[in-house]
Amino acid sequence: MTASSAPEPEAATAARSLSEIIDAVGALGRDRDTVAVSDVLETLGRASTAALLFVPAVIATTPLSGIPGLSAFCGLIITLVAAQRVLGRRTLWLPGFITRRKTNGTKLCEGLEKVRGIAAFLDRHTHERLGLLVRGPGEKLLFVFCLMGGLMMPFLEIIPFSASLVAACITLISVSILTLDGLIAAFAFVLMGLAGGLLVYFF
Repeated sequence: MTASSAPEPEAATAARSLSEIIDAVGALGRDRDTVAVSDVLETLGRASTAALLFVPAVIATTPLSGIPGLSAFCGLIITLVAAQRVLGRRTLWLPGFITRRKTNGTKLCEGLEKVRGIAAFLDRHTHERLGLLVRGPGEKLLFVFCLMGGLMMPFLEIIPFSASLVAACITLISVSILTLDGLIAAFAFVLMGLAGGLLVYFF
């Protein structure tokens, strides 16, 4: 596959709203007892990098993050997805030990229900603005921040709620990429700065 010299913004390939992404993944949990990462990839499409960042990040902000190792696993997915986009890959690859990993379908549905209202709110209030932050070099910088956050998450499980805080930052960044809303990206930077300050305080 030949990479384009000037790739379109991620949102240009994303036809789904945030609520639709959550509904699509939640439907997997309603239809089957367990949901594998490969099922999510098939549902969202391997080219929608921001959507594939949004899902593990938002899951890590729900009560599901209380499952031992889940935040670390979500961080690993975020790291691999973001790294490939930073390197210019347009189609995502994940190793088999990740794509075969499964979670309980009912718990997945219940966790996503917790953020459905927030997703609907963001769908209503996000729109294209401050394009410098979400297009071209700005978009690539956002993926770099996601990569850094994903790398941190496995090491933050020892500090209560810290991994979820970083996941919330990544969720907002992915939302800004999907909606081309630079104001959301700016808010994510502020939240990331606060998260960094808390980590320095604890360490």
